[in-house]
Amino acid sequence: MRLKAIMLGTTMAAALALAACSKEPKGQVVAVVNGDEVSMAELNAELAGVNIPDNIDRAMLRRQVLERIIDRKLLVQKAKEQGLDKTPEYVSQQRRLDENLLVSMLGQKVAQTVPAPDDRDVTQYIADNPTMFGQRQRLLLDQLQFEAPKDNKQLLNLRDAHSLDDIAAILQKMGLASRRGRGVIDTGRLDPQLMGKINQMPAGEPFVLPSNGSFVASVIVGRDQIATPNNVQRAVATEAVRRRALFNESKAQIERARGQAEIQYQSGFEPKKQAEARKAMPVDKPEVPDDPIATGQPVGAAPGTLPAPTPAVDAPAAPGTTPPAATPPAQ
Repeated sequence: MRLKAIMLGTTMAAALALAACSKEPKGQVVAVVNGDEVSMAELNAELAGVNIPDNIDRAMLRRQVLERIIDRKLLVQKAKEQGLDKTPEYVSQQRRLDENLLVSMLGQKVAQTVPAPDDRDVTQYIADNPTMFGQRQRLLLDQLQFEAPKDNKQLLNLRDAHSLDDIAAILQKMGLASRRGRGVIDTGRLDPQLMGKINQMPAGEPFVLPSNGSFVASVIVGRDQIATPNNVQRAVATEAVRRRALFNESKAQIERARGQAEIQYQSGFEPKKQAEARKAMPVDKPEVPDDPIATGQPVGAAPGTLPAPTPAVDAPAAPGTTPPAATPPAQ
């Protein structure tokens, strides 16, 4: 019986191998890689993600993209031969990728239900955000870039600084390297609430914002007005209003889903309010300032704090400007 079972298993394996070899690239199948088919739909999906200039040879590009797909499938087959698709790391990352894809597709579906904003909403948005439109400026900055401290609460030491020299002295005491330079901010590309706080600061006062894993302290040393055509203003505002409506609808969907869901947390993983409610006897501890970064409060050297620098809807780029928020100083 054992010999018969082995022979049957060998026969089935041979049959499967023969079936794989018998696959042919025809019809909707454009290539076969060790029995793994590449469909026309897969090739078209890959081409959809390529920015194709008008003057390019599309047939040649299609062949190049197909070769790229074949190379990828060969690498995937090699990874599977080594059992990488069975590891916990792969399973975890695959689940996250699948979930993100579904969320993205749901977002696209929700976007189709959000109506185009009317003219009144667009006009109101332009009026409510003057630093993006009528009062848009190019800010010339004196800047000091420095590495992030091990504990972001150390940034609170900068609250008493009223110049870049003050900040440099404090950073030196903290053992943080820094470098001086110049930078530019286009207010049309900066969050309007953040720009409003910056405009309320006394002249010459520095403000500190995160930038690509480090921080940049800036002082405004000049302002140039940027003229933006009316049709461009309305196009940017229309997109901004639409994005806001889409965000609000997505947020509402999450709130409705949470209201209908049954969510159970292991002790210690529940939201902060639930954790505090669970404590029967709170322990008295000395008050410690909140982490300015974790709480979304980048440090402003002037009195008060600045709101977190969330990116605004992209305004049209002005000549000679650099990216939004804190631009690293020039070398």
